[in-house]
Amino acid sequence: MKAILTFHSIDDSGSVLSFPVRKFAQLITEVVESKTRICTLDQIVRPETDNAIAITFDDGMESVFKNALPVLKAAGVPAHLYLTTACVGGNNRWPTQPSAAPEFEMMSQAQLEHCVEGGMLIENHTATHPDMRALSSGEVRDECLQADRWIDAAFGRKPKHFAYPYGYYNAEVAAFVGSHYETAVTTKLKMLSSQDSMAELPRLDTYYLQKRGSYRSFFSFQANTYLKLRNGLRIIRQMVS
Repeated sequence: MKAILTFHSIDDSGSVLSFPVRKFAQLITEVVESKTRICTLDQIVRPETDNAIAITFDDGMESVFKNALPVLKAAGVPAHLYLTTACVGGNNRWPTQPSAAPEFEMMSQAQLEHCVEGGMLIENHTATHPDMRALSSGEVRDECLQADRWIDAAFGRKPKHFAYPYGYYNAEVAAFVGSHYETAVTTKLKMLSSQDSMAELPRLDTYYLQKRGSYRSFFSFQANTYLKLRNGLRIIRQMVS
């Protein structure tokens, strides 16, 4: 089995976007010590890859630099950061952010450079974090290419991977994204399978992994059953909302 994990902020505030600092260190340490491999997105989508996870962060919160990067560097494992480029050096109060959402400081460019030096790969999460379903085809293109140019100019590498803001997309958006990036990730709460479209890969929101006592048997039967239950409840809520 294999999965892509989603993190946002690594802090102890208890927000829905936060993963506790000690729990993050525990997860990385215990996965590394187990037989589960932590690999890149390029590696994890290969058919032959099994018993593996990929670590991804959305947005670019400063806490990732402060609290996640040292753990990742010490363990020598890769990670990907889906960056909202227009908010670098600011905060996450982008125009589409719900007023009740927790506020976080974003990384500066210098902090991002330290992340890259530490082995983190910077990927595309658009320029301004819009609901891409509400954009024209030209606006979708502009959001993606503006972020591509910023990342390429800052780090000398055009991003290969994409994350839909809020996990929102439609067929037109997925078609464009699928033609410009090697993979795109959603908020579907599932393990990876050979049937997944490269433009609609599922991820495991680590909010649902916080209460696990151990991460040594990452793909245990009990853990998989819990995630399937959470995914089913999420689908039901979406149907009735």
